[in-house]
Amino acid sequence: MIERRGDWLSARVGDEIMMMSAEKGNYLGVNEVGARIWELIETPSDLDTVCATLQREFVIEPDICRAEVEIFLEQMEKHGAVAITRA
Repeated sequence: MIERRGDWLSARVGDEIMMMSAEKGNYLGVNEVGARIWELIETPSDLDTVCATLQREFVIEPDICRAEVEIFLEQMEKHGAVAITRA
């Protein structure tokens, strides 16, 4: 399960989203696809659901999508923006 951490504030700027940790003061900016992932996990979601939605909205192969989303979410987890519960 993937969910946002509650202390992160975000605002859309064009196709991107700028994010800030209210607790730590860290800033992040994510591109259009990262912004869409952030929107998709507004409520807790799982990797399969996120990838299925992205595959419908963007032209991307399933294996590539999953690998790229995993990398993105791992980076977001390292920054403390998301929590990932692994089965």
